[in-house]
Amino acid sequence: MFIVMEGLDGSGKTTQAELLVKRLREAGKKAVYLKEPTNGEWGEKIRKIATEGRAEVTPEEELRFFINDRAEDVEKNIMPALESGVVVVMDRYYFSNMAYQSALGLDMREIIRLNAGFPKPDMVFFIEMAPEDGLERIGNRAGGANVGYEKIEFLKKVHEAFGRPEFDSMIRLDGKRTVEEVSGEIWQKVSEAIG
Repeated sequence: MFIVMEGLDGSGKTTQAELLVKRLREAGKKAVYLKEPTNGEWGEKIRKIATEGRAEVTPEEELRFFINDRAEDVEKNIMPALESGVVVVMDRYYFSNMAYQSALGLDMREIIRLNAGFPKPDMVFFIEMAPEDGLERIGNRAGGANVGYEKIEFLKKVHEAFGRPEFDSMIRLDGKRTVEEVSGEIWQKVSEAIG
């Protein structure tokens, strides 16, 4: 099974992805936590944008970094895990790519086309949170916000993009509830699906 956690920065998706993997393992399932961007060559280029800003990188180049990073991730990590019967829980996937890069002005249809060959998840959870609330949470974490992505005006555009019909298949959760409440709802839906 292939499960994806999506949401704006500060929504709690990383926490929920890690909790889900823990619960799956406790239930006797083999499960792995993966995240994008990865720690590979292309993922490092993306992280550089996050920490230093875009500088000379165009939105088109940035999109190419994400596609290359994902292609490598699918080949080295996602497909081998799925083929060996492991439940893959992803912290971000191409849905983030669609929302964040379209917020930079790129055509969402083109982003979808470039991601069309990658494995489709069985379940996608979107943890709903207002950009302002997410940034407030980020401000309380060590290191604070990153300069490339975690800016209020940009995150408002991303939030708007996530509201488009292309994302209607996601299971939307209220991220303002407690970690335990959100985790409980995710676990209920996942455990029903895996039996």
